[in-house]
Amino acid sequence: MIDNTGELVYQAARLVQFGLRPRTRPVQEPEYQQLIMRYLDHAEFRALVKEMASGLGMTILDAGELGLVIGPTEDSVFALHPASALKRQTPDDRLLDGLIQMAIAATVFPRAQDLEETSTSARPPVTVDEVEESVRALCQRLDEEAKGLPDPALDDGTTGLYEAWRVYNGRSAARETPDRRQAARTTRRIIEANLDLLHEWGCFNRTSTIGAYQSTWRYQVLVKELAATAAHERVLKLLNGGTD
Repeated sequence: MIDNTGELVYQAARLVQFGLRPRTRPVQEPEYQQLIMRYLDHAEFRALVKEMASGLGMTILDAGELGLVIGPTEDSVFALHPASALKRQTPDDRLLDGLIQMAIAATVFPRAQDLEETSTSARPPVTVDEVEESVRALCQRLDEEAKGLPDPALDDGTTGLYEAWRVYNGRSAARETPDRRQAARTTRRIIEANLDLLHEWGCFNRTSTIGAYQSTWRYQVLVKELAATAAHERVLKLLNGGTD
């Protein structure tokens, strides 16, 4: 039986700590690389790391040579949501952030079968324009569905999509401020802010093309967890004309 004291506990805690630094990679940190190899090669150490993460309200989603991907449970002190991180105060802005996050995921993985590929397979970069197109297409589909249904009653847990769609349709795509910057409350600026936030979390890298973002292995693992939700499945079906 593994000795859950002393050095092993310390090493397990160090690995969890590295996993909480989304922009850190094993190739950059020799200690991280040694710990991740121990995690992959030794079942007892792996069990200890998982137990420690669970006690902190987290779960190990994936592990490999690129590092450790950790996801918090809903009641975890480590839980962080885009709506709160972007410091938006109004319910409408929180709805927009949620809608845009789903649209970003659907733009990276436009088909359900794309989610079956390995998380290490590179996905094409996405741009603000492409995410904007995804959201507008989604809103158009929702608009078509809502005709004749002034108060859509859904039984699949995705009623919030209709509420977010109504808010999104009321916003302009772009508007410049007097100093020629994008106004903060336009849809394009909100999309850009969400992509920038995901970049800070280690989920996207900026590419050499201005306005383009490349999804990381970490993000692709996280989206595969998100894809299990009814809302994400609903978004993909709407964007694909009702087909999988």
